Parts: sequence; structure tokens; C-alpha cells
Amino acid sequence: MLKRIRLGDDVMAYCGRCKEERMHQVVALHSEGRIERVTCNYCQSTHLYRDPEAKAAAMPRRTNGARSVEVKARASSGRPARSYSPQETYATGDQITHPKFGEGNVVEARRGKIDVRFGREMRTLLHAG
Repeated sequence: MLKRIRLGDDVMAYCGRCKEERMHQVVALHSEGRIERVTCNYCQSTHLYRDPEAKAAAMPRRTNGARSVEVKARASSGRPARSYSPQETYATGDQITHPKFGEGNVVEARRGKIDVRFGREMRTLLHAG
């Protein structure tokens, strides 16, 4: 029988800031009971849960700066990137242009905040939604 994960439980996860697997605390669960967001017990950063076992399979190695198929598909989707402003409202899948971080894709939109992927980096920004 598997132990049911609850808020506050400790789990091993890949930390993007530390660049290695570390112990994290669960801070958000999906409605289906899956871990959604965690806080690193070492550097205190809060981010989407990255399963350490799935990391190697989910992130294929890229050589010579080649862009992934997903990024190429987004770039050719035909939708222009919008300039980022905290007074605007954004939805998942929107393309934005940030003055400091460049072009990015909105991965998750929640009340007042959006998670945006800029290349290999994930940033949490404010929005009016």
C-alpha cells in the first residue's frame, strides 16, 4: 500500500536552483492528489515539482544549442508574443516578451501570478488575473 502524500510531507525532488536532487516540502497538491509545487529545504525556493526519476527521461540532452521540437512548434504557431505588463491578464500557452528575460511561454496561470518558461529557466511573474 502506498502512502498518500499530504501537504507538509517531505519528498525528494530535483531543485532547479541547486541543480541537484534535494529534500523538499510539499506546498501544493493537484486535485487528483499529485504533488504540484514544492519548497526546497536547502535554498528555500518554491517551484513546480520535478520528479527526480522522471527528470532524465523528460529532459533529453540537446547538443550545439539545438532547439527542441516543442519550442520550434511554439515559434511557428503564428501567434505574436505580447509585451509583458503586470496590469495585463495572461493564460496558459500565451507567448510574452519580457524586457529583462526575453521571450517566454506561460506554463501556468493562477490568481495574480503566472509561471513563465524563458528558455531553460522558469520565472514566476505577476499579472492582473
